[in-house]
Amino acid sequence: MSYLTKVRVLIAFSFMTGNAVQAHDHFEAGILDANANGQPDAGEKLRIIGPNFTNRVFRLLPRPYGFRPVQRCGGFYMLDDSVRTVFPLDAFTFSALSDGQEQTGDIDHAATGAYIWMEILAVTGPPGAKFGFWDVGRSAAFDTPSVSFITNAPTGNHAFVISGGYDAEDQDPHGHFHGRAWTADKAGDYHVTYRLVDRSTSGPGGGPWHAPSDPFTFRFQAGPDFTPKGTHVPGTGFVLTWASQMGIRDPFQTGVEFKIMRSTDPTSGVWSEIGTVTGTTAATATFTDAAPPPQKAFYRLAYTWAPEEAAED
Repeated sequence: MSYLTKVRVLIAFSFMTGNAVQAHDHFEAGILDANANGQPDAGEKLRIIGPNFTNRVFRLLPRPYGFRPVQRCGGFYMLDDSVRTVFPLDAFTFSALSDGQEQTGDIDHAATGAYIWMEILAVTGPPGAKFGFWDVGRSAAFDTPSVSFITNAPTGNHAFVISGGYDAEDQDPHGHFHGRAWTADKAGDYHVTYRLVDRSTSGPGGGPWHAPSDPFTFRFQAGPDFTPKGTHVPGTGFVLTWASQMGIRDPFQTGVEFKIMRSTDPTSGVWSEIGTVTGTTAATATFTDAAPPPQKAFYRLAYTWAPEEAAED
């Protein structure tokens, strides 16, 4: 699948400039201390602990097609924990609090012996789209994600492990895996509902120590807003500025070729290509129309980032 994205200069897109600031949030599996005794008692619910994600959007950005030293992500939007120039604060990892064996213990950790997994209960998004992930360390060697779900269809409660040990009564519930890469193959909004579950068999009666968490939902947005910002510069022309690259700081990653299109009447469907700019790993790219029409003009960008036939987006 491939995409041809065209965006008119109608609204400005705000983005980060200068040096990228990389954040890496951790959403930790812990317990809900129902009786407030400071202990992970059997039967208490698991819960996700970390920054407030209720109103956050985690953005999946496209990357150029072809072999990358780190990623092979042609044809997919993606969010991993690589340093990005665009939306650098979106990276996160699902992990689990330690009982003190592997890291400094946290009062909200699950019971020793808990074996914590994450279930994906539901994925909603653009019709016919696929959302999934490359598992840790897999995107460098495989062209397609490890797991994909068709949107608005059952997921089978697919689960992946959070705890770093194994199912045994002496195991620290802690887990901390970097490198999972969330992906989608169509632009748009996705809502993914998760639930933490304990798959241990060392709890009371040979079952789990903890009850599953309540479901919680993350919102992902695939496709950056490449809406260019336009400014008249006296003696120079009309200067367009937009997010330059797919976001990854990778000196080996070939830039995407942006075509700059212009029309004096967008309702006519007639657009002329007036130049091209190759994106870099810089935060922004620019193009100057040195001779803009005397009447009102409209501009848009067109770019392709996968090799098959293009489709309007």
